[in-house]
Amino acid sequence: MPVVIEDKWSQLPPELLHLICRKLPDTGNFIQFRAVCTSWQDGAPLSDPPPQLPWILEHRGSKLQARRHLCFYSHSSGKMYCVLVGARSSWLLGSGAFQGHVIAIADLAKTMLYNPFTSEVQALRPAPYKPWLDGVFHVVGDGDAGCMVVNTCTVTRHFAYCRPGVDAGWNIFDERKDMCHNTYCGGRFFVNTGDKRTLIIDADTRDVMTIVPAPSMENFATALGDYLVASHGKILRALQYPHDGNQVASASDYYFNVYQLDMLDDNKARWRKVETIGNAVLFFDNHGHGFSLEPNDSAGLRRDCIYFVHKKRMWVRFCNYRSLCRYSIHDGRVDKTMSLANKLGETWVIPSLCYADE
Repeated sequence: MPVVIEDKWSQLPPELLHLICRKLPDTGNFIQFRAVCTSWQDGAPLSDPPPQLPWILEHRGSKLQARRHLCFYSHSSGKMYCVLVGARSSWLLGSGAFQGHVIAIADLAKTMLYNPFTSEVQALRPAPYKPWLDGVFHVVGDGDAGCMVVNTCTVTRHFAYCRPGVDAGWNIFDERKDMCHNTYCGGRFFVNTGDKRTLIIDADTRDVMTIVPAPSMENFATALGDYLVASHGKILRALQYPHDGNQVASASDYYFNVYQLDMLDDNKARWRKVETIGNAVLFFDNHGHGFSLEPNDSAGLRRDCIYFVHKKRMWVRFCNYRSLCRYSIHDGRVDKTMSLANKLGETWVIPSLCYADE
C-alpha cells in the first residue's frame, strides 16, 4: 500500500500562522504566503495584513507616454514588481500616494483615484488646475473617512482638496497666494508659506486657525528641502541642508533638522527642535511630500531615520544618478542603502490589498 505522508506544514495552528504573517517584511511575501494552501490563506486574511511598507514608484519619463503597466521597487525585499493598469492607453500619475492609491489622468481630461493593486477606480471632478502644467497631486489619510486628494498649484501657490465619494467637487483655498507644502491631520491642514511660517487651517470651514512663526534659528536661504509630515498624531517639520553650506556632491553631504509642533495656550503654537522621532521612520519624495511609518521587525528599515532619494545630474551621460539614502537622526550619519535605476524614485506608494467592499 502507498505510504501516506502527512503534510505537517498545512497543519500549523492558525494562531501561529497569523503571528508569522505579521512578521513578513513585504507585500509580495504576504501574497506568496497566502498562496501556499487553504489553511495558510485562512491564517493570513486580507482584512489584517502585516504593516505595509512603501514601494518606490517608477519614474514615468514623458508625461504623454502610453504605458500598460507600472513598475515598483520594494526596498524591504529588493525585488521589482510589475502591476498591470487599466485599459486606457495614456496615464499620468500625480505625486504622492496613500495606501496604494495614486492619481491618474486619462486622456488629459479625466481625473481619478486609482489603486493599481486592486484595480479600484474612483472618478473625481476635473482638477481645479491644469495638472500636467502646474498642479501637484498627493493623497492623504482622513482616518475612518478614507482618504482625501489634495492638488497644490505650483504657480498661484494655493491648493484644493476633495473627499472622493463624499464631496460634489473641490474645496479651494484661494484666500492666500503663498501656500507651499502641506500635510493633513485630525481635520486640519498644516501649510508652509512663502515666508516660512506655518498655517493651521480648519479643513471644513477653510479658516486659518493659527499662524505659527518659522523656527527662529534656521537659515532658510541654504535649505534644500522643507517637509511637513504627520507622524503618529504629531506634526513634524524637517529641513534639509548641505554640510557647511557647500554644494551637494554626494548623499553624505546632507543633514536634517527636525522640529515638532507644540500647541500652546491661547490657541498658539511653536516649532520645537527634537533630537529623536522614536520608533518612527520618515519617507520623503522629490515633490516635497512625506509620510511616517513604524516598520515591523523583519523590514530591514532602521527606526529614528529619514529615507530620501538623492538625485544628481550626470551631464556626460545625460541622465540622473539616483540613490536611496538613510539619514540617522540619532548620530547624523547618512548611508546610501542602494543605487536606483534612473527610472526609479518618483514617489513612494504604500501597497493596499484590501478592496473597498471588504
